[in-house]
Amino acid sequence: MASALLEVSMTASAAVRANAQVQRLGDLRIGEQIGFRSMQMRGVKLAIPQPLRSTRVNNSVRISAVTAESSSPDSLKRAVAKKAVELVKPGMIVGLGTGSTASMAIEELGKLIAAGKLKDVMGVGTSYQARVLARQFGVKTVDLNDVNVIDIAFDGADEVDGQMNLIKGGGAAHTMEKVVNTMAKKTVILVDQSKVVSELGLTFPVPVEVLPFAISPVLRSLVALGGEPEIRSALRKDGPVITDLGNMVVDVRFPGGIKDPADLERRINMIPGVVENGLFVGIVETVLVATKDAEETVIIDLADYVKNLQQAKNDAAEEKASSS
Repeated sequence: MASALLEVSMTASAAVRANAQVQRLGDLRIGEQIGFRSMQMRGVKLAIPQPLRSTRVNNSVRISAVTAESSSPDSLKRAVAKKAVELVKPGMIVGLGTGSTASMAIEELGKLIAAGKLKDVMGVGTSYQARVLARQFGVKTVDLNDVNVIDIAFDGADEVDGQMNLIKGGGAAHTMEKVVNTMAKKTVILVDQSKVVSELGLTFPVPVEVLPFAISPVLRSLVALGGEPEIRSALRKDGPVITDLGNMVVDVRFPGGIKDPADLERRINMIPGVVENGLFVGIVETVLVATKDAEETVIIDLADYVKNLQQAKNDAAEEKASSS
């Protein structure tokens, strides 16, 4: 009991220090002159400020976000991104997700527009990064408040289970992603096979966006829910990660996994000071999984992928039983 109280006290103390750092930012506007890339650190993807790369084309300066994909392309992510944009039709309003796979989908969408295969397509970005990439690849964007409906939305995920429940927020954009995905008539999640899990939360924490002034009581409430919260720290700047909406992010681990994602999503969002959390339950209609079959890349629906895994498991069990 004493150790638990000490842990909460230490967590609250860290929260107070982080809160003071945020308050000292005052009216400083951030994010308007930086791009973003994702990076893995202690199991958590962090949004890391990166200088924009400037190149001169025809005596004009073109600004482009530096992304990890440009230097180390991932064939599985690229394949599923190409497959997904085939679902876009002329005149559609498209939700543009945030993250490595979603960034590739934005690029592939831009290629179709540039080739004249898609006309009158508009994008709604879920982050500053998504809007920068849309401009770079020639996808016109519109503000979320100026549309009544989104026809289709593309996004990635940090984890997805067999019931299409997700953990998102590695790029700290899950609040805007959830708004856009909820508005969309159809949300398509793009993942490679490494993101499919039997149970959420066993390896990836749940990101929670929190109002800066409420960070300390929110941390205590998350501990009371059985979580192990940690304020997400920024790289290349001192202090915590600040979202596009000006809030902080707390990554919460739940030892033993998440047995009831819907209940946990609701309970976290009921905590005063929480803006939104990274559990997405009952929102997604389609999950496309990119997987390797020998040397061939295969894009398969999540339900079929899970069914194939179960069949392979059953076959292995039968073979083992027959040989014993």
